[in-house]
Amino acid sequence: MRTIVVGIGNPVLRDDSVGIKVAQHFEGLVDTEILMTTDFKVLDKILGYERAIIVDGVRLGKEPGTVLEFDVDDLFYTCTFSGTHNLSLPATLKIGYQLFGDEMPRDIKIIAIEVEDITTFSKECTPAVQAAIPKVVERVKRYLENGNGAN
Repeated sequence: MRTIVVGIGNPVLRDDSVGIKVAQHFEGLVDTEILMTTDFKVLDKILGYERAIIVDGVRLGKEPGTVLEFDVDDLFYTCTFSGTHNLSLPATLKIGYQLFGDEMPRDIKIIAIEVEDITTFSKECTPAVQAAIPKVVERVKRYLENGNGAN
């Protein structure tokens, strides 16, 4: 199955870099893209793939470092991603399905990490968010190996 891993964030805004840090683990193993926004560039990168795994930070009021997983339908109603991007990821994906239909991936998994600090300039995540990175990397590996995040 033709798959892409997309990491979204800002590499110099502390926890906002978490999606990028996860995606970098897969460079050279599978098609990988690093994006700093959730606007139409996301669509440019995922169109034509059968499966997309998107990793980003979220602010849902959970404990920092909490790993969450969403399907596209979940996103349309429940999520506000970290807030440093222009167009929200749910809005971008919804537009993609409306405009491009069959060119969009059949399977999109969004793996999100609850952020703590997205305003401090730093290349390092907070300890709780940093600790979540290996867990998310393992989950993505399971998706790549067997199509789902289950052990």
